[in-house]
Amino acid sequence: MKIKNLYVYLIALFSSVLTFVFFYFSSEVIKEEKVVEEKIDIYEVAKEEAIKLGRMEPDEKPIVQEIGPDGKVIVPTLTYVDIGGMGDNANKSFWTNIPGSNSFISFDLALSSYQGEMLTNYLTDYDPDLRKIVYQEISKQNLSKLEGSKGKKKLLEDIKNEFNAYFAEKELDPVIFGAHFKVLAITTRG
Repeated sequence: MKIKNLYVYLIALFSSVLTFVFFYFSSEVIKEEKVVEEKIDIYEVAKEEAIKLGRMEPDEKPIVQEIGPDGKVIVPTLTYVDIGGMGDNANKSFWTNIPGSNSFISFDLALSSYQGEMLTNYLTDYDPDLRKIVYQEISKQNLSKLEGSKGKKKLLEDIKNEFNAYFAEKELDPVIFGAHFKVLAITTRG
């Protein structure tokens, strides 16, 4: 082996080792930057912009507590809504026989809520189901239960609880604070 060839082999070996070391350490030092692009839903962006501009109402309005001059939270007032829908032609009265008697009961029912607008929508949208609940609660009564004020209050409490249970089953906010008779008459047939 000639010395000249030995130098060539050494330079080739040194070059190979240097190349190996360079690529080994460069992969440790130089990291590939991964860019994750966030998917943008253009419909959501457009909806947010429309809400900001006031062209559209948000799906859920934020609950804003009003603070009075004394620094305390102002409790919203109750809103009273008649059951049976809205308007002149709405059927708001209940008339039915009292089970086991010759009497019948007639009344108009109003419901109170701190979220009156929402309750009005619910009473309109679910009117047949809610009227059915009222008639079912009356069918559980008898004349002796309805004679005193305790029995009438109990009927209203039962109606309120059944309505709230119905709204909870539908995954709607139970918004009924109280049920109230606007007009009540129990008439016995002779």
